Amino acid sequence: MRKHLPFVFASLFLVAGSLQAQTVTMRVDIPFDFVVGKAIMHAGTYTIKPMNTEKSVLELQSFDFKNSVFLGPGILTSDRAPHENELVFQVSDGQYFLWQIWTQDSEEGRELSIKRPTTQEANAAPPHTVVVAAVVASRD
Repeated sequence: MRKHLPFVFASLFLVAGSLQAQTVTMRVDIPFDFVVGKAIMHAGTYTIKPMNTEKSVLELQSFDFKNSVFLGPGILTSDRAPHENELVFQVSDGQYFLWQIWTQDSEEGRELSIKRPTTQEANAAPPHTVVVAAVVASRD
């Protein structure tokens, strides 16, 4: 039995590591065109999945696989009640900018920098936010 003990411990570490490295792929229906970095994405169904275990790089891909963008968001913590699976967009001058990505089972969200056009009217309405719910498509 003692001979098998190192293998049992090694197996436990592998299982614990794989649980820690588990990633969530979300699916979201976005009913409007939106901006991510310099790319304009069209309304439709998208998946968002981490490309590494630290979730420092995410892939946003259209459901039909025609459009894909890699995101390098920063980490964000929230002072409000736990978030659901959701995307938060800032709306400015009628344009929607992907701003934050939250997953239900995490206390941290991801935040993207927004690059708005430099020409904005002086009397334009201040930016506001729109939240779109997402669903978990798979857990890897």
